[in-house]
Amino acid sequence: MKAIILTIASVAAVGMLIASFFNNNSDGDSTSRHRRLGILSNKVLYDPRTTLFKPPLEYLWNGKNIYYQTALATDPTPDKVTRHSYQTMYGRFLLPYYHEHPTMKMLEIGLGCNMNYGPGASVSLYKTLFPQAELWEAEFVEKCVRQYRGSEMLQGINLLTGDQGDYGTLDKWISQSGGNFDVVIDDGGHQNCQIWNSFMKLWPAVKPGGLYFIEDMEVARHDKKRQPQAPCDSDVIVPEKLKEMFDVLIYEEYGQERRESDIEFIFCQADACALGKKLDADPASVWWNKAN
Repeated sequence: MKAIILTIASVAAVGMLIASFFNNNSDGDSTSRHRRLGILSNKVLYDPRTTLFKPPLEYLWNGKNIYYQTALATDPTPDKVTRHSYQTMYGRFLLPYYHEHPTMKMLEIGLGCNMNYGPGASVSLYKTLFPQAELWEAEFVEKCVRQYRGSEMLQGINLLTGDQGDYGTLDKWISQSGGNFDVVIDDGGHQNCQIWNSFMKLWPAVKPGGLYFIEDMEVARHDKKRQPQAPCDSDVIVPEKLKEMFDVLIYEEYGQERRESDIEFIFCQADACALGKKLDADPASVWWNKAN
């Protein structure tokens, strides 16, 4: 009889512990359930009273769904998940990276001033998903940045302006921001030379182990997207350049170039690619920079 009573007491104790765990992880507004489902919002993710934020473990294994659902809940919804399906690469790489580096420094090119739904959609998304990150936004339309600089939308966002295809502008961005980015997202102009010149300048400013995303490359072969901008010429097509880098990663005859390269991987999906930098990257060994 004593054994039975002890067993019942043990089961009850375990039940109380389980109930206590779920109560402690509940915010009283279905937060825990939302997190399990990967449905996140400003209310769920960020409480200004909290000084230390630990990203949910779901960022490691459910990033695609979290990114997608959070973007859909953003007003306006960025075209990253409507016209495009960028939740694939961001869910696979960016959210897990943030989980491990919650104070990451991220630069996005393109505030969205020319979008039909207005600027700042991606900013709202990033503030929700990455509340502890150091966020930088670069935009070509300076008048738009001046208009919205003091708005709630851009509160806490560091701003840069200028032409992303101009080397002088890119040098200024690196100087003003301090460089050393964890993540760069190019969602700016779709000209090949804008994208390529930005990559040539900003990739070296990405820290070892960091990430670089290039969006909107589906139009790269259009004649209107092949305007020269020194030092880039009209023959440059960015996806073709990435294929050259891909060959170095794949084929054994490029052994020397592979050893000198600081690119760990290239991941491509519809319309976009992500590049990861080696953890042991040597800034002095950039074979593709020397060759171009």
